Amino acid sequence: MTEQEKQEAYKHKLELFQAMVQVDSKEKEIKSSHGYGKAYLWSILIPPIGIYYFLKHVFFSGGEEKSIKTGIISLVLTLVSFFLSFWLVNNLFKQTTSGIPRQNLQILKDLAVPDNQKTLLQL
Repeated sequence: MTEQEKQEAYKHKLELFQAMVQVDSKEKEIKSSHGYGKAYLWSILIPPIGIYYFLKHVFFSGGEEKSIKTGIISLVLTLVSFFLSFWLVNNLFKQTTSGIPRQNLQILKDLAVPDNQKTLLQL
C-alpha cells in the first residue's frame, strides 16, 4: 500500500466518521424534540407532571439553553392548566349548587359549621 493510498483511505475513514457523527447529532436532536413535545403535552393534560419536567430540564439538563427553555415552558403550561382546571371546577360547583333550593342550601351550610356539628353529635 503506497503512501497516497494510505492517505486516501484515511480521508475516506475520516469522512465516514464525520458523517456518522452528523447522523448521531441529528438523531439526538430529533429524540430531544420528541421529548420536549411529550413534556408540553403532559404539562397540559396532568398539571403536576409538568413540575417534574420543569425540574428535570432546568436543574438536570447540563445547562443546555434549549432544555432550560423547555423546562420553563413546561412550568408555565402547568400553571395555566392548573388555574384553568381550578376555574372550571369552581364554576361547575357553582352551577350545581345554584339548582338547589335556598332552604336546602342553608341547611347544608349550617351543617358544615363546626359548632352546629358539635350540637348534632350531642343529640
